[in-house]
Amino acid sequence: MHQNIKKEIIFIITLFLLLFGSVCYAQKPVKISKPILELKDNRLDIFYDILNSTQEDKFRVWVEITDSTGNRINAQQLSGDIGENVSGGSNKKITWNFIDDSHYLDAGVYVQVNAVVLTVTEADQPELHISRGATIFQSLAFPGWGLSRINRGKPHWLKGLAGYGCIAASIVYNKKAIASYDDYINSADVNEIDTFYENSVKEDKISENLVYAAIGIWVVDFIWTIVGSSKLNEPEDNQVKRFSINSVYEPHIHAPMVAITYNF
Repeated sequence: MHQNIKKEIIFIITLFLLLFGSVCYAQKPVKISKPILELKDNRLDIFYDILNSTQEDKFRVWVEITDSTGNRINAQQLSGDIGENVSGGSNKKITWNFIDDSHYLDAGVYVQVNAVVLTVTEADQPELHISRGATIFQSLAFPGWGLSRINRGKPHWLKGLAGYGCIAASIVYNKKAIASYDDYINSADVNEIDTFYENSVKEDKISENLVYAAIGIWVVDFIWTIVGSSKLNEPEDNQVKRFSINSVYEPHIHAPMVAITYNF
């Protein structure tokens, strides 16, 4: 087999490794102190610390509030150290105006504070309202474009470069196959005829495989984009743990308490 044929096979294998290989992004675990709850007038103040962090660290913070029966409360009127780009450190405070949420603390509530570390790219970028239809269209135009937007700059766009690279290389080898076949037809040298024909067949096969590789890149990225975009409106990293220790404010005795819960 010719040296250029070997190089092209290595190129195709590399593209498939790029497409199907997994990249692990290590995420620093976030530890939150046990929240302290204080009831004042028509609001509930939630105090917490982000442990082992500094003011330079940035986090995405959200809370889960449930009633005494385990039903989740849709708390919307939240303010303070919550949401995007929350700095690390101690003495964090979230205020829940439950009256504006048409909720009354006539029974106990359970509060759990959650946080994930933001990467440098995520911390620098404002929160985007991404359209699912737009991300799917972008991935059809350039594989990985939509996933890069959904995942805040992760290099999924490399699949687009690989896809268009396959198309460009397929065109080049198709032209080579045609040129080799013309040489085979027009050659009068018996010793070269077989070589020209073999080159034409090999180059045509490589061109065909590159087309299949490009199709595979588009199809797989399209499926990944559909799956990834289906979760655009869901809370990120909201993993329910079976066993947890949370704070609860008990209005009957007017004091915060510690609750141990287990989710079946």
